[in-house]
Amino acid sequence: MAAMFERLVPVRWRDTDAQGHVNHAVFLTYLEEGRDAFYAQVIGADPNYLVVRIELDLRAEVRHPDQQVTVRIQAERLGTTSLTTRETVLNSSGEVAAEARVVTVRWDPGQRAPIPFSEPERLRLSAVATPEPPGGLPALPVPGERFAAARSRQGEWRGPRGPLHRLRYCYLVTQAGC
Repeated sequence: MAAMFERLVPVRWRDTDAQGHVNHAVFLTYLEEGRDAFYAQVIGADPNYLVVRIELDLRAEVRHPDQQVTVRIQAERLGTTSLTTRETVLNSSGEVAAEARVVTVRWDPGQRAPIPFSEPERLRLSAVATPEPPGGLPALPVPGERFAAARSRQGEWRGPRGPLHRLRYCYLVTQAGC
């Protein structure tokens, strides 16, 4: 079984919105803090990467009294220049508050271009990666693809995995990196 990296991240007062819970955009910051720590620990250096794709499902509230969340990172797929991770945010009671699939690209800030992972980096990342299931991983949806959803009797939108609280963000830096 692959190693699961965990990082505790504080819930700051400024993270909350008028509804009294953590604003949806802040979950991206929590994931980034966990991902930076993951890269620093696994690679052994400050991370130089770009996020090229995030798919985020919000599952439960996080409120300021929770004081902290746990961010879990698990490497899923290692490419030449890219790494796909499954990332989870748990609230203080251990309930899944958010689930994400993130694609990052190793980046050379001087050349402003993707670079391959070095052999030592590949060995470290491979050691913590989830073995790929037979037949490969399910494909990520194509940006702009239609997402099937239906409105329930209560008026909430539901997708194939339950209530639809979906934030999709796709920013392609280069056509070569992923």
